[in-house]
Amino acid sequence: MMRRVGLALVVFFLVFSPGAAGAAAPQLRLLSGGNQVLLEGGRSAPVVLQVLDAASAPVAGERLNLLVGHCPTKAVDFRFDPPVLVTDAQGQASVTVQVSHAGEYDLLVQLNADAAQVVKAQFVVHDTAWIMFLLFGLAGGLGMFLFGMTLGAEGLQKIAGKRMKSILGAFTATPTLGILTGIVVTAITQSSSATTVMLVGFVNASLMTVQQTLSVIMGANIGTTLTVQLIAFDISHWALLLIGLGFLLKQFANRTTAYAGDIVLGFGLIFYGMKVMSTAMAPLRSFPAFREMLISIGQYPVTAIVGSMLFTSLIQSSGATIGLLVVFASQGLLSLHAAVPLILGAHIGTCITGWIAAIGGSIPAKKTALLNIVYNVIGTVIFLPFLYDRANFGDLVAWLSAPLGATPAREVANAHMISAVAKVIVLLPFYGRIVALTERLLPEAPVPEDQVLKVKFLSEGLLRTPELALGNVAREIARMAGHVEVMMHSVPALISYAEDKLIEDLTLRERKVDFLRLQITRYLSRLSEATLTTEQTATMMQYMNVINDLEGLGDMIYKAILPCSKVKKAGELRFSEEGFRELMKMFDAVNAVFLQAINGFATHDLHLVEAVVASEPAIAHLEDELRTSHMKRVFEQRDQSVQTSTLHLDLLSTLRGIHIQSVKIARVLAPHPA
Repeated sequence: MMRRVGLALVVFFLVFSPGAAGAAAPQLRLLSGGNQVLLEGGRSAPVVLQVLDAASAPVAGERLNLLVGHCPTKAVDFRFDPPVLVTDAQGQASVTVQVSHAGEYDLLVQLNADAAQVVKAQFVVHDTAWIMFLLFGLAGGLGMFLFGMTLGAEGLQKIAGKRMKSILGAFTATPTLGILTGIVVTAITQSSSATTVMLVGFVNASLMTVQQTLSVIMGANIGTTLTVQLIAFDISHWALLLIGLGFLLKQFANRTTAYAGDIVLGFGLIFYGMKVMSTAMAPLRSFPAFREMLISIGQYPVTAIVGSMLFTSLIQSSGATIGLLVVFASQGLLSLHAAVPLILGAHIGTCITGWIAAIGGSIPAKKTALLNIVYNVIGTVIFLPFLYDRANFGDLVAWLSAPLGATPAREVANAHMISAVAKVIVLLPFYGRIVALTERLLPEAPVPEDQVLKVKFLSEGLLRTPELALGNVAREIARMAGHVEVMMHSVPALISYAEDKLIEDLTLRERKVDFLRLQITRYLSRLSEATLTTEQTATMMQYMNVINDLEGLGDMIYKAILPCSKVKKAGELRFSEEGFRELMKMFDAVNAVFLQAINGFATHDLHLVEAVVASEPAIAHLEDELRTSHMKRVFEQRDQSVQTSTLHLDLLSTLRGIHIQSVKIARVLAPHPA
């Protein structure tokens, strides 16, 4: 009896013990190739499987059944090679698949017809042209994004209008105020590059010093993060509504409403462009190799910084680069740790726009562009130690973003903002040293004598900001008027006796006037290609007329009065005392009107303008009176008057012509002349 009980217990433990049960049930597992992306008609990489026993030892000779799980209805050719699998000595078996139509496929592998022993391999098959369409979608979306940023920025600048000058007037204050100004201006322009270009123009026009620009550059780096924070909101489903609303607002006659339409339409295009890019890149989530490449970016931060810098230099927009990073992050393709070095590279790459704007400018203008590069390079170098595993900046951003429930896209935007703010905090105490370093890198060189013909205020970078560009055109016209004024001051000496030094100076002034007229005309021609308001167009036409009239004034002095002086000198002729006094009387009257005209232009003083227009009858009467007086002396046969009669009358006519040109300037400035 006892023997039977013992035998029963042995059988019980053999049958029901976990070890015995596990030994009888080999396990099937998927080693590799379970998630692949293919092109139509392409063959997959091997799907490798393995069968192990309870002791994790390989099991040979096990038969594996291949079944089709999910497949598109159009897929009639889903081939396996080989069609039947048997495990080898390592307990492994492999199979490749080939499909003829795009879609998603599931391959099921079953061990010995055991429904519980099934593994699944997934295949995403794309059309052969899908890469081309992905690139089209990416390029088209990026184009809409950039155009939207440009359109929105133009609308904001037009609404700001002349207020931009008031904002920029704060540049000469403290660095803290300069930082705030940089934030505000960049929030309006939606581009730190645009702000830097304006700074280059202002320094080139001697309206700011290089040292004053650094604080604005710091603020601009923060200001550009506001746009990225905005686009990190997932409101792409409202994008078409914004586009439609913006287009509707643009149809209004009221200019402010139309400019608001530009802003709304611009933001609509920004968000819709991001949606297009996001949709185009969605298939990349199925590419393990692509995901691994993006993940590896975080392991090589220096390479990532250089690559991002080059890409941003190419498209000249850090906002667009970081917008792409936001899209990648929203698709789960880019980790925060990998995004940080790309953000820092974009900070450097966007500096290329300012450097391009400084080409052909003054040394201080080039220093401003270089200062922007130096600041961002130093800031990036400071961050380098915090881009590796032990003290990663990405971990800090994730920790700060976690309480707000930030999405991956928001974390990228936060990394952009936090890095910009951190650079300002760390580098502000070294403000003077950064400027000094830039000064040493690009020392001031003396201006060669042969470079006297140069514009001072015309900046290519300001062409995108018409209000500021027109302001600088006015300053350049004032320079041109200054040269004509010096030429006017030489008239008494020309009438009396022209020395060679005076003639040389007059020739140089004439060249400068002609040069400035040509350069200002070309600049205004380029400016006319921008979108201008009605007032800006009218101002531009005024300036065109004024520079032509100023050149006419210079020509009268150089091509009429100077030749008279040369004839008088060559013939050793002298005016009579009465004749000389009368010529000086005419000159004084005409010169006073000329000065009123150019001062009226410089100060926009309508009283001066009206006085110039009102002087016409008096000057005409004076010329007639002096002409009659001279002819009386000629009839009296006074030798000096007879010998210089032609010169005398030519000078009176030329001075009268100068007066007429001055009145023309005034009439341009006075829409309703008295």
